[in-house]
Amino acid sequence: MDIELDRTRILGGLEQIWTEWSDWANGLSADDWATPSRCPGWTVQDNLSHIIGTEYMLQGRPAPDVEFPTAHLKNPIAEGNERWVESMRSMSGPEVLEAFRVISAERLGELHAMSDEEILKVGWSPVGEVPYLRFMNVRVYDSWLHLEDCREPLGHEPSAGGRPAEMSVEEVTTAAGYIIGKKGGAPNGSRVEVTLTGPVEATIRVVVDGRASVVDAFDGEATATLSMSSHHWLALTGGRKDPVPMIDDGRVALGGDLSLARQLAERLAFTI
Repeated sequence: MDIELDRTRILGGLEQIWTEWSDWANGLSADDWATPSRCPGWTVQDNLSHIIGTEYMLQGRPAPDVEFPTAHLKNPIAEGNERWVESMRSMSGPEVLEAFRVISAERLGELHAMSDEEILKVGWSPVGEVPYLRFMNVRVYDSWLHLEDCREPLGHEPSAGGRPAEMSVEEVTTAAGYIIGKKGGAPNGSRVEVTLTGPVEATIRVVVDGRASVVDAFDGEATATLSMSSHHWLALTGGRKDPVPMIDDGRVALGGDLSLARQLAERLAFTI
């Protein structure tokens, strides 16, 4: 699956999720801001600092020269993220929120002002060398997932769906071949179907024929099936939760070759 480079939809999705972040964070208490999120080592405040730092980086600002913990970091991107997060840990939650509102407004203005040539220019992104607008689709997914990382530990209701959630499912679907084939180890000749039951409803089909790829339909029955909510799919593919309890209690339902289905369900986590 390829992401359609629809400028209106992608920039609209970015504006929606950033507005949702701003509105949601507006009433947080000091204890809320300091609550550990689903991301190890990061509080609720740190998640928003991370989003700010990425947008600062995209504006061309140099990463701050600060000392930061490194034991849990896996790659240079994670190290860059941690520099920005650490640089904002002395700020209060409301101060971070105000910084977010300023940078998000600036970035949206810059993005809308870009010519088609500028916004479609190919360059680096976490998903490879792609048009800049394609990178902005990743920003929607990253912003959406980090908001869910904060909502759940505070006992708040998850996203009800909408464009940013739909775009997040689409973003992960582009990697479904890698998730099922490479990470999950689905054998050659297998057909795997993932059903998302809501709030974003979708069916993701992967065929392994030499290499794993996403297809619209199967030529035959599915070898293994998984069924879960879109929230659980995005949490598991994002490496946010232990899949075993979710399989055992039925939140992730298995079908077809149950041994293969369980293997796949336990190996969904990936990094983009």
